[in-house]
Amino acid sequence: MAILRRWRAKHLLLAWGAYWIVLVIVSLRSALAAAARALRAPDGLGSISASVDNGMANLHVTANGQTWTGSTSLTAMALWFAGPPLLLWLVWFVTRRAPAPVSEAERDYRIS
Repeated sequence: MAILRRWRAKHLLLAWGAYWIVLVIVSLRSALAAAARALRAPDGLGSISASVDNGMANLHVTANGQTWTGSTSLTAMALWFAGPPLLLWLVWFVTRRAPAPVSEAERDYRIS
């Protein structure tokens, strides 16, 4: 927690960006690989389609006769995207609370 006290807004934004990059790489690794195969498929034999149906996000990729299909709920997607960054912001905000007010007697003593 002591590290978060020294963080500025730019550190928080960089942490969010790093989280989102890692999230995309880890969660969409196989989807990105399938999409790359579809884009490299000869003579337009690859296809990529995405849809939202009944609260589910669906992705279908076909390349060279092989099909990759993935789906997730929109709620889960939103929570993975926004949940951890919001929790990090909350912890950062709490650790940055203002210092306790100083009484006039203490303030006068410090000046002299």
